[in-house]
Amino acid sequence: MFDLGTFLDWFVVLVFAHGGLTLLTVALGRAAERAPGGKQIQGDGLPEGQVAREIRANIRFCLLVPAALALALQGRWIAWGPDTLGWAIASFFLCSVVFDVYFYGLHRLLHTRPLMRFHRLHHLSRVTTPWSAQSVSTVEALGWALGYVGVPWLLGHVAPVSLIGYSVYLFYNVFGNIIGHANVELGPPALTRRPTVWFAHPYTFHALHHARFTRHFGFGSTFMDRLAGTEWADWVPAYEQVMAGRPLRDHGKTEPHA
Repeated sequence: MFDLGTFLDWFVVLVFAHGGLTLLTVALGRAAERAPGGKQIQGDGLPEGQVAREIRANIRFCLLVPAALALALQGRWIAWGPDTLGWAIASFFLCSVVFDVYFYGLHRLLHTRPLMRFHRLHHLSRVTTPWSAQSVSTVEALGWALGYVGVPWLLGHVAPVSLIGYSVYLFYNVFGNIIGHANVELGPPALTRRPTVWFAHPYTFHALHHARFTRHFGFGSTFMDRLAGTEWADWVPAYEQVMAGRPLRDHGKTEPHA
């Protein structure tokens, strides 16, 4: 049964939480982009109006996602597990793996000819900013919301996750998504080597997706791209070029000697 009062209570809290986290993370990302000695990923400039367009899309995203979460929470759609420390940690990693699998599938679908029109807004940001992360169409935002609600709902039928563990993961997801679209490389070299590379990647990895459009469909890890064969063979040289202080240009092209 739908309870409007409970829904609005959750919605207001979640809008402020999501909006506040977005503003804080964008500020950190923009500061990193402007910091002296920062390793700029793409050297091409931003087209006029890009940031304003991205901010408008972020406002929509920061309303739709909290609305979906509030709807699920007021309706008690999700079966939660115990909030013990061990299970909260396990829940974090469970949510991370399942969301990455879901997102890879969603992202691949959005790159098909019938659905690309719903993903085109995100790819107008060829050189990214922290605002680019949540600059998506209404349909794509609903896809994100489905993942945020659907992952714990699905796990609730198999291994109900900790609400605390899921909340920490959600924070990590939003923070990592926004900071990961900053046009500056903050990832250490360890993220290019095994075994770490299977579970995380430098920012250059996703920047190449925006620059070249194809491949690198994963979210916060490389394991789905590696398993599906959608990994660019030259992304490590691209990362090394960026870390050497030579930004990528002309849609993510690496230097011949890099």
